[in-house]
Amino acid sequence: MPLTDVQWVLGHAYLSTTQRYLNPVTEEVIAGVLAFHARQRLRDPGPTPAPDYRPESMQILFGKGPS
Repeated sequence: MPLTDVQWVLGHAYLSTTQRYLNPVTEEVIAGVLAFHARQRLRDPGPTPAPDYRPESMQILFGKGPS
């Protein structure tokens, strides 16, 4: 897709604004991915375990709690 089409879709007045996204800063990408996953966890915390399982055991098993 031509960059000018992306510029139009994003509503940028200047192509230079759109070009900023062509060379992302590594730390910003990592922060964005981590923020995305945090939002996903808030939206869908995942299935609840069956009643016979202890939640703390499941957290340890899947690496989300103390070992």
